[in-house]
Amino acid sequence: MENLLDKFKKIATANNVEVKEFADIEDELKSLRYKGEEYFKKGRLGIVRALCANAEEANAIVDVSSQEKLSCIIDVEKLIILIDKEKIFENMHKAYQEAYKSKSSDYMIFVSQESKTADIEKQLISGVQGAKKLVFSVK
Repeated sequence: MENLLDKFKKIATANNVEVKEFADIEDELKSLRYKGEEYFKKGRLGIVRALCANAEEANAIVDVSSQEKLSCIIDVEKLIILIDKEKIFENMHKAYQEAYKSKSSDYMIFVSQESKTADIEKQLISGVQGAKKLVFSVK
């Protein structure tokens, strides 16, 4: 039986989301002067720490209780979501329950892939409602 992390990676990859180990992006984060903040934005790059994640749909729950936090997710071209391995749960229901226990905010969203939309002419456009590129980094 596959473990939750492997299931999460497999489904995220199928959704065209890159999954990297934290060690693989640590140098990039240091060069940006990221120091472990829960929410960080530099130019068109956002970095956020997930409250929890869910393996079944490969998405992360993020607190968006302020304009600054929401901006780190929506107003960027590349979004890196940092996920603790022990905070990956089997399904959305369990992940939401755990996120709600850990955060007093009523404003949380599930992020699962890059922002994409298509019009009636089947023209696909990325980045309209959020990041064009999403990376899950697991620690």
